[in-house]
Amino acid sequence: MKEIKVLIVDDREVFREGLARLLEEQQHIKVVSWCAGKQAIGMVEKVKPDLVLMDTDLSECDSIDVVRQVTESSPEVKIAMFSESVDQARLFASVEAGASGYLVKDLSVDNLVKSIDLISEGRVVISPLLSKKFVDEFTVLREEKRARGTEEESDLSERETEILRLVAEGYTNKEIAQKLCIAENTAKVHVKNILQKLELRNRQQAAAYAAEHGLVTGVGDGEDDHESGD
Repeated sequence: MKEIKVLIVDDREVFREGLARLLEEQQHIKVVSWCAGKQAIGMVEKVKPDLVLMDTDLSECDSIDVVRQVTESSPEVKIAMFSESVDQARLFASVEAGASGYLVKDLSVDNLVKSIDLISEGRVVISPLLSKKFVDEFTVLREEKRARGTEEESDLSERETEILRLVAEGYTNKEIAQKLCIAENTAKVHVKNILQKLELRNRQQAAAYAAEHGLVTGVGDGEDDHESGD
């Protein structure tokens, strides 16, 4: 299994060091560093992690701003938010900023590791207490569009639906191009058109849309995790 380099961002030293010890017991996970929120941007650039596991309630900076900055400066880095509570507003803000996961801290170690594995593969992982709300929000938006008479009669073509499914399964534009035998730029254009047509902001929201419309199937089988695809 490919090694996953993880950076832990949390203002509480005891928590981040304890979490680091738990994760380092996994042979395929390497905790490359841990730090407080105000050091996160610089640390990402320094240690170049595959995944950042970040507390949602940072005391000296806004975690959503940190997500946004990391996404802009290091788009290849996956970000998973770690929360002590069920907070729908923070969930949506995190995903819109570019996070690929939103996990509640009471999940088991096994499910945390499973979530890290899925996120590193390009999936979107949301704790089950929030995942239904996440999908429901897209249903509400769709109903609002229908009420305004702005909903597309035919949202996606067959090819676009196929590409959306691949996006939700974690495929990059390059991998989509290889799988469908098309140019990488063509795949990129298709993804851009899909986001514009569905009025979505990023691939994470596209994954949620795909989950809501039954285009992907979650693989989480425990009570502590839900996988919706990216």
